[in-house]
Amino acid sequence: QLFKLDPFGFSREMQIFGMVAVTLYVKFRRANSLLEFLPTIFLHLKVAVLVATFVEDYRATLWYGVVFLIMFFTVHQAEDKTPNKVETLNTGNFSLVEDDKKALWLVEFYTTWAQNCIPFSATFNALSNKYCNDKLKFGKVNIGRFASLAERYGISLKTINNHELPTLILFEKGKPVADQRLPVKKPDGTLHGQYVLLTEENIIKFFKLDRRTAA
Repeated sequence: QLFKLDPFGFSREMQIFGMVAVTLYVKFRRANSLLEFLPTIFLHLKVAVLVATFVEDYRATLWYGVVFLIMFFTVHQAEDKTPNKVETLNTGNFSLVEDDKKALWLVEFYTTWAQNCIPFSATFNALSNKYCNDKLKFGKVNIGRFASLAERYGISLKTINNHELPTLILFEKGKPVADQRLPVKKPDGTLHGQYVLLTEENIIKFFKLDRRTAA
């Protein structure tokens, strides 16, 4: 058996949750904060329970799986509702960005189902309140609903645990600015190995927000 007692006396349940704990520890090193990492913790714990119930009784796994899927598609994380200066974009009004020849636009491409997106909204809202002016505008677009914009700007929607989401792109005169995109992508379209945490400090430094909004 795969999960039988090992020489150290660990039960199969302990082995399952031990593997999850190690996985979470590795992932946490790339997290912005514990608060933003909580959805990832809960998702991995749900998967661990699913595996544990399968080991014990596959019928319990079927019921748990049904409940899990229902909750996954009907219950979503609450978005940050604090006042902000972020323009909500879609395929119908994305011309606000592409036709603007004067102001820069920092656009967040996100989905409601990717683990990192909803917690990040508070950070993006705070940045908009601090830096939005006539020179720099902020926008966000739900590419889970408007997938054509994801395709247009080369953003993958393949997996739930997607390190490409959210993606931030700086636009100037309606076009993406070269090398002004997070996460950073290589010329072949793959993600750069050196991941930049999406903290306020890192975003300000990477996109040079202080310099771009200076009087």
